Amino acid sequence: MNIDGLAEALDAFVPEIMDHCGTPGLSIAVGVGTEVALSRAYGLADLATGRPMTTDTIGPTGSDAKAYTGVAALQLVERGLIGLDDPIDKHLPIVNPHGPRPITLRDLLTHRSGLGINLGNFHREPPPPLEKHLRRVFAAGRSDAYGGALTPFWAGPVGAAYQYSNVGIAVVGRLVELLNPDGVTFSEWVGEHVFAPLGMSSSVFPRAQHPDFVPAELLARRSTGYATLPGLRLPLPQLYVGDYPAGSALSTPSDHARFVFALLGGGGGVLSPGTARQMITAQASGGTLLGPSQDVSIGFVFNVFGGEHPYIGHGGEYPWGWSHFTRGWTEDRVALVISANQLDLGDFGTSDRPSHAAARLVAEIVTAWVHGADPRRRRARDGLSYLAGLLVGDRLTTRLGITTRPTAEELAGIADGTVVDPGVPWDVGAFCAAAGQVRMTDHPLRDNAELVLRELPAYELELLKRQLGVPGLGAFWQREGMGRGA
Repeated sequence: MNIDGLAEALDAFVPEIMDHCGTPGLSIAVGVGTEVALSRAYGLADLATGRPMTTDTIGPTGSDAKAYTGVAALQLVERGLIGLDDPIDKHLPIVNPHGPRPITLRDLLTHRSGLGINLGNFHREPPPPLEKHLRRVFAAGRSDAYGGALTPFWAGPVGAAYQYSNVGIAVVGRLVELLNPDGVTFSEWVGEHVFAPLGMSSSVFPRAQHPDFVPAELLARRSTGYATLPGLRLPLPQLYVGDYPAGSALSTPSDHARFVFALLGGGGGVLSPGTARQMITAQASGGTLLGPSQDVSIGFVFNVFGGEHPYIGHGGEYPWGWSHFTRGWTEDRVALVISANQLDLGDFGTSDRPSHAAARLVAEIVTAWVHGADPRRRRARDGLSYLAGLLVGDRLTTRLGITTRPTAEELAGIADGTVVDPGVPWDVGAFCAAAGQVRMTDHPLRDNAELVLRELPAYELELLKRQLGVPGLGAFWQREGMGRGA
């Protein structure tokens, strides 16, 4: 793997991705084997002061912190203090009202306890200690989302279906507090038994991201978060997550990458190899914030994906201003972590909104590199002209079922008569060559997809098609051609 080629690709593409998504700042770390092999930062950590985003800038991990909580709980399993299939009501008075089976730690770590989806029980003030917070939450018995109007607190019987629950992971954190042999708080246990052994010196898992709970030096390195809409970047007030074992951690991408590749490499000393493998291996069917999905599996906390290059993944958001992204290729032993000081105010939980799209586009670049492709630009400054040629060729032939192709003279005339805005690169040769390649075949949709993705990898196509101002362009191309030429 040519790490210099990846670095060159990131330096070329990431500023364009950020401009396209309206992302103020973005930090990336790539871990290979047992070390952080590449770290990069772009843009600004604070727009008002001009403070740059750096690789040492700290950001909220949001739900990516759930994996820390999972490891802390599995450490207690390894010490024999709780079993994965032990009923938790031996330790906490929590009973699912929809059936007789008790909730186990395994159920909580795979989001199958029957607790419904909730958003974390945020407040404007730091939350009380975890015991008091959870007592209030279960006494109220109501989801926080729109005051309980969106989802039920208990969604069904234990084990019946995947339901992503922040409260469920907060319960795991409380079990860590109750059962750890040192008698320390959840935050102290994670700091001493997860972060310290892995050298994660820029990470902390506080009750609240507040001066009373975070060292001043770390808090000073935190980026300013921005809620965004097209053309707007709003610095909203600080909020605090009550279900804090589900998402209140602060870290850097490099620190979080150390955590991920420790798990990929057999536990890194914080878990035994067998337990680490179990954590990143499918345990049950999974899903998303929108509900269960048979197409997704879950290990312990991590989503698990198969294929030629299997990987684990998770992500996180912290309202309203930060996004976090994690992917770890289990056989390739590569970890990718992306942190951005942006959370778009658009549709809830969708991967197309800008704060998700930025990380997803960067991940496609790194994925190509992991798969053995050269992620650098294939067509440099002629990419836009080439894509325009492919579109024109399609519109004049296959789109309308026309079998005769435009002549070279016709294409030259189109190119020569094209009005190009100042600053837009225009390459007549690339345009004509691309338009001339499109032709009617027995399988034109599939063959067009293969042609496009052979010439333009998915992440480059995404940027170019949006520069052309054609939202949604190429969905079929990517669906048909992915895996053939991408």
